[in-house]
This record gives sequence, C-alpha cells and structure tokens, in this order.
Amino acid sequence: MLSPRLYKNSRVYDFFIRSLGFQSSIDRFLSSVELPEKSDCKILDAGCGTGLVGLHFLRRLPDASLLSTDLEPNFLQATMDNAARQGVPLDRMQLGTADISVPKKVTLLDRQTMDLENESLDLVCVGAVVGYAKDMERTLRDLVDLLAPGGMLLNLEMNERWGGRYVSHRYHYDNLSLARMTEVLREAGCDVSKREFGWAHFPAKMTRTAIFARKPTEQ
Repeated sequence: MLSPRLYKNSRVYDFFIRSLGFQSSIDRFLSSVELPEKSDCKILDAGCGTGLVGLHFLRRLPDASLLSTDLEPNFLQATMDNAARQGVPLDRMQLGTADISVPKKVTLLDRQTMDLENESLDLVCVGAVVGYAKDMERTLRDLVDLLAPGGMLLNLEMNERWGGRYVSHRYHYDNLSLARMTEVLREAGCDVSKREFGWAHFPAKMTRTAIFARKPTEQ
C-alpha cells in the first residue's frame, strides 16, 4: 500500500499510482460510465488530486469545461502536468484551491475568489475526499446543490471491504457508511445507485466503489 507520506509530494504520488496501475484501472472503470447528455457540460472535480477523474471526462467530452480544485496547490500543478501529457488544452480548464468542507468557495490560481452557484454544474466528481470534510453530510448536500437538473454526482468512494478500510486507516480518512451516504443523497432529492468495481478494474477494485447520485430533471 502507498505510504501517507507520498501525498505530500504530488509528483511522487502521481508516479506511484500510474506505475502500480491504479490510474489505468480507474480509467477503465470510468470508460464504462454513461456520459452526460450535454456535450458542453460543466464539470467540477473536487479534491482532484492529480486530476485523473476530471481529465478523463474532459477527454471524452470535447466541448466540456472543467474546474479542478484541491486543498493542496502542488496537486493542481500535477493536474496541469497530466493535462499537458494527455493533450488536454488548458484553456478548457480552471484550477483553484478549495476545502472540501466548503466546496463552493474557490480561490483560483490567479488568486481571484469565486463562489460556485447552485445548479451551475452538470457533473461533479469526487474520489475518496468527502471523509476529510468537517461535516460530511453538509458537504454532500452542498455538492448536490451545485448540480443542475439532470446533473450527476459521481463519488469513487472507499469501499467497506478490507482494502478500503485499511487504506482509510492509513490515510486517517473517516467517512459515513455507504448506507448513510446513500440516504443523505436521497434526502437531497437524488436518485442514487451503487456500482462495484470488477476484476477488470484491479487494483482500484480493492479499495473503491462508485456511488452515482442523479438530480431529476425539471418537470
């Protein structure tokens, strides 16, 4: 398993997740996720890390735009490096720091601040980051508030099997039970489903599960 110390160095962290096959297994899973109907959709990758989830959808949706946020600025640099490596134009992206406890408040790299508006995004992606929020249920509701009607929240969360519990412990990562997370998202008005990773998605299968929360379209 990766050492928690690797998270302090985005380049080393990025090297290891690519070398160990974690990035490619996540990418294979995401390739099976249904895309939003809007080709020019607006995407938020909250707690983006090295950017692998948001950049995946930006490659598949050539008219989409992406806002990538993370608490650590060095990971925003890693996201830009990965975008360049993957041939994703930076003019389709914005990057900024944000605390997952207050996901709507973003400070862009040019130090401008912005408050994300409710119902302004078509796809919100998070990957095992909600557990670092001071109030996890409030963060989930805030993320749902950002979704436009018909939008989707995708959470690649730590699973509740041995692998997910072990990595969560190593990274001092707390979280709601998946059952409570599902309940909170439904209370926020979403249709919620869960999907397990298969063996084709090893090694991500060992630690992750996917939760999809879709906001109904307006009647």
